Amino acid sequence: MRICEVIASKKYKRILITIAEKQGAIDYWWSSELEDGRQIFTMVVADDTRQSLIDSLQVLFEEDKQAKILILPVDASIPRLQESKNTNEEIKSKTTREELFEQVSKGVNFNINYVFMVILSSIVATIGLSEDNIAVVVGAMVIAPLLGPNLALSFAATIGSKKLIFTSLKSLLIGIALTLCITFIISFFTEMNYLSNEIITRTKVGIGDIVLALASGAAAALSMTTGISASLVGVMVSVALLPPAASFAILLANDRLELAAGALILLLINTVCVQLSGSLTFMYQGFRGRTYNEREDAKSGLTFFMAFWIVLIAILVTSLMFYRGII
Repeated sequence: MRICEVIASKKYKRILITIAEKQGAIDYWWSSELEDGRQIFTMVVADDTRQSLIDSLQVLFEEDKQAKILILPVDASIPRLQESKNTNEEIKSKTTREELFEQVSKGVNFNINYVFMVILSSIVATIGLSEDNIAVVVGAMVIAPLLGPNLALSFAATIGSKKLIFTSLKSLLIGIALTLCITFIISFFTEMNYLSNEIITRTKVGIGDIVLALASGAAAALSMTTGISASLVGVMVSVALLPPAASFAILLANDRLELAAGALILLLINTVCVQLSGSLTFMYQGFRGRTYNEREDAKSGLTFFMAFWIVLIAILVTSLMFYRGII
């Protein structure tokens, strides 16, 4: 349940009342007129009708740049409000396309804080991997600065947002490159155990790793759209990208190319599986572009990303098998 506030000219009053009643708003009311002639129309909206209501409002105000739509949380109500007339109706998502867009956008901002998070988590992961310290490795996983851009890229491809695709892809690639550079430098200039169990484990890729990454990517998408934020920590531990990336850089710095290739493949598989299962989960929950052009862009974007990642993995797996003399 959310509060939707519309700040617009009073000429929209009758239309907004019609939209509120048609979309099943739990309650609505008008404020007094503001100094600039606008009014605030407030609606209490249930989770199962919020997306269709917001879509209707966006169509209404598409040409009116002065109108504003605000979505506010409702922590509690006294007396308790009935959110849906049909209590048995399945609600796939408790958030809207616009709310989720704002949420994932916060995780892709390439700023000094993001850079520091990547650097610090890379240092933690490097130490934990070399010393076989599982607790430290888990700490690096929980920090997980690369998971946000990865999920944002998956969501952006689903709704066809080109701007968010490029922003999240830039943050993801720069974050991975920064992780590789920091870990490589540390490993190259220091004496560390580059054949620890934690590192060697991340050079072997099996069916279990693929299934785990697929399941975790779906769980990550579900946790973001249903409001179960606590489960996201477990997802970070399961599919964190930093430990495989750090393992790859550590082995590369010590000239263990064959083992490094295995860690690289695990990194790419985790990345791809989060993309695939995340996008499928977002699609299952009904997230689509609002306009026809956005939906067409989403189709082409998903096709491109899936094809690109799958072909890249096929090339790398074939190269690794050739290097090991399997083919």
